[in-house]
Amino acid sequence: MVSRMKNRIQSQHQVASFSWILSRLRHVMAWLALSACALIPVMAQAAQVEATVSKNIVAVNEVFQLTIAIDSNVNPNSLDLSALGENFTYGRPSVSSNNAYSNGTLSSSTQWRIAIAAKAVGTATIPSFRIGATTSEPISIKVLKSANVATSSEPNIKLSSSLDKQTLYVGESARLTVRILIAEQLDQAALVAPEAKGIDIVQQGEDKQAERLLNGRRYIEITRQYQLTPFESGDIVLKGAQFKTSVVKGSRGFGSTLSVPFDKKTDDITLTVKPKPSNFQGLWLPTADLQLDQTWNPSSTTARVGDPITRTLTLRIKDVAQSSMPNLNIDYPSSVRVYSEKPVYGQQNGYTSMMIKQVIIPREVGELRLPPLTINWWNTSSNQQQTTHVDGLTLDVKEGDLSNNVQLPILNEPASQPTANTANAVEVQMVKDAGFWPWLTAIVTSLWLLTTGFWLKERHKKRPQLSSQQQAQQAPHSAPSTNGQVLSHLLAAVQANQPIQVQSYYQQWQHCDYQADYIERVAAEVNTMMEAHYSARSHTWDNQALLALLGQANKHLLQSVAQEALAPLTPSQSKKNPSSAKGQ
Repeated sequence: MVSRMKNRIQSQHQVASFSWILSRLRHVMAWLALSACALIPVMAQAAQVEATVSKNIVAVNEVFQLTIAIDSNVNPNSLDLSALGENFTYGRPSVSSNNAYSNGTLSSSTQWRIAIAAKAVGTATIPSFRIGATTSEPISIKVLKSANVATSSEPNIKLSSSLDKQTLYVGESARLTVRILIAEQLDQAALVAPEAKGIDIVQQGEDKQAERLLNGRRYIEITRQYQLTPFESGDIVLKGAQFKTSVVKGSRGFGSTLSVPFDKKTDDITLTVKPKPSNFQGLWLPTADLQLDQTWNPSSTTARVGDPITRTLTLRIKDVAQSSMPNLNIDYPSSVRVYSEKPVYGQQNGYTSMMIKQVIIPREVGELRLPPLTINWWNTSSNQQQTTHVDGLTLDVKEGDLSNNVQLPILNEPASQPTANTANAVEVQMVKDAGFWPWLTAIVTSLWLLTTGFWLKERHKKRPQLSSQQQAQQAPHSAPSTNGQVLSHLLAAVQANQPIQVQSYYQQWQHCDYQADYIERVAAEVNTMMEAHYSARSHTWDNQALLALLGQANKHLLQSVAQEALAPLTPSQSKKNPSSAKGQ
């Protein structure tokens, strides 16, 4: 009985112990559950996105810093900044990631730093940014005018313009100078030209760049000039030149730069344009100064047929556009050929210059009067019509002379070329230029000399048998020698592409005994050559056609010389039949 009671007591004690263990387990599980619930807010807080700014009161276009951070190591491309574009200009972000292990705990973070600037006055809001499942809080920014904050936010760029005259005549030009002083780092800068109705505006030359020190600050100075030429009278408003660029900004520690747009214009200018006076006669040419000069080469008052005379005219006009320069038309007599080079233009010290070279070739013997040149223009300084004049030239033209041909000038060649032994120089130039014509000329000359020598030798042997009448008939045989010399020089000049020499030798060669239609064809080719070199529409000239024509004359000359040289060697009819002569 007692043992049974002991067993019952032990059983009850075991049950109580098991119940206590179960109770303790319930308490542990409840504590673990509560601990897990308590950790959830901590983990969520660690992944929060935070946005901060370096200042929240700024000026328009003033650059400040926006920083966005998250306590987690995430992809740098997971942040979308496009929402900033509505109210702000922003640059490329600088991204940094950090991992740290401290007191047995590993922590990570990712940070974006962006340079931004507000676009307009008022209140601008930096929107919230979402990274993963978390977002940042929006930030309100107060934007003021630049005058209400430090002036350092204004780009250090100065723009100005100046006009040399504001009152001018129709067709008269004025010069506008635009200057830009820059002490900033710029990106994609452009200067838009001024504009106005009734005025032609043309940029003059290239931009000039220099360094300038102003109030202890170093600037880059850019200068550009425009030529303004009004074609309508009245008061005309000239809208200023416009400078457009982007200023690269971003202070130390930003880790990001920003391109802030910059757009500024120079002041508008009103021009007073006077019309052409009603009593003015002739070509309208308004200017403050006009200069006309000329030179003659050679300057002698005597010349020969075929000799070239070069007339150089130089016209300088102040404050006139190149398109307004007049055409210098001179009426030369029909007894000369005139070839004009293309005008050469230039700009210097506010003057537009035009230089024209004219090659004048006399064609007839006698007195030659080359006309003067007169230009009427309007003096804008004295407000009256004025005339500028250069004299002509009177020449005594004589027959052409072969001995003078070696002194022919070569146009557009250096003046330092030697004048002595010019004929030898032409021969060297012809040999240097490989072709069959130098060889043909050498062969013709050799054959001519050979046959002439052979003929003279036979003539000397037969002199006692010749009558005085036969000797008189042989006297003119020296003419082909002169023709051969002229033709040889003419071929060399054509081969060397020397138009002035070709013209001179042609004037002498054309008087030789050739058919009229052949001379006309050669004359047409010579005229084509001269126009190709000296007309206003000059072009490349091919000398092969003229060389082929002159080759025919060379061949004819060779045959003529050979026949005349061999003629005395041919027995006469009387010697062929001596019996019949005796019979007679």
